[in-house]
Amino acid sequence: MSMRSSPLLRLTSLLTSTRLRVPFTCSPFRGMSTHLERTDGSSREPGLETCTVTAISDISPTVKLLKLTPHRPFFFLPGQWLDFFIPATNMVGGYSLCSGPRDQILELAVKYSKHPPAHWVHTKLTEGTLVQVRVGGDTHFSPDPAVKAVLLIAGGIGINPLLSMIRAGLGTSTRYHLLYSASTLQELIFWFELEDMAHHNDNFSAEFFLTKESVKQLGDSTENGLVKFKHGRITPERVNGLVDGFRKEFGNREEVVRCFLCGPPPMIDFISNNVNIKCEYEKWW
Repeated sequence: MSMRSSPLLRLTSLLTSTRLRVPFTCSPFRGMSTHLERTDGSSREPGLETCTVTAISDISPTVKLLKLTPHRPFFFLPGQWLDFFIPATNMVGGYSLCSGPRDQILELAVKYSKHPPAHWVHTKLTEGTLVQVRVGGDTHFSPDPAVKAVLLIAGGIGINPLLSMIRAGLGTSTRYHLLYSASTLQELIFWFELEDMAHHNDNFSAEFFLTKESVKQLGDSTENGLVKFKHGRITPERVNGLVDGFRKEFGNREEVVRCFLCGPPPMIDFISNNVNIKCEYEKWW
């Protein structure tokens, strides 16, 4: 196939011509918008980076973890996502990075969907594949001594960008507290790693919520008491209680406590509209 006829090269040329606004055609999957349509107007880096897919593993019945090795180091901020160019097609997926910015291997957790890019990742992607990616996103947080506490609220696959923030902040002077919900323990991806982080880092703690599975067999908490399992959904009352506690401890200035939220759109709407703190989020999936 000549370079002129390659759909990936034509798309690459089109998309690298602008940093801020990225036009794109309608989704090939009727009724679904594309990642580029949903993030039109978001900040993006100007160039593409090439990575090798070095590992693919199942971390839940519906989620695959991809490990990518960049061909050269590149920079991203905790909470940002990647445009993920599907080779030899005109499809572009969008997946939040769950690795920390200092990690040499990039990690993406991709949930199964019939949406073409995710379906391709789950059914056709193989180790050794070369892919092109580009960093984007405006909701991110790097450790900041002026911020005394960070509240992170995740639903399902929404843990990805928040995990990147946690990994970047471990061992700093800022306190991180995570509220994380999923339907079942199997879908509560990374929970064991998060438990270990809480056990070994004084500035991080977490609570887990299971919405469709009983937690009786798990008990109220793990043995170390740092990670608690609860049945039900994350409530505005729980969020407000934590925010009030942080403000009482650290002061009521707006910049002292930050709150980041990532999950299904109904969850984002419900939480952000009923809590006493501004929630920072990007609702694009």
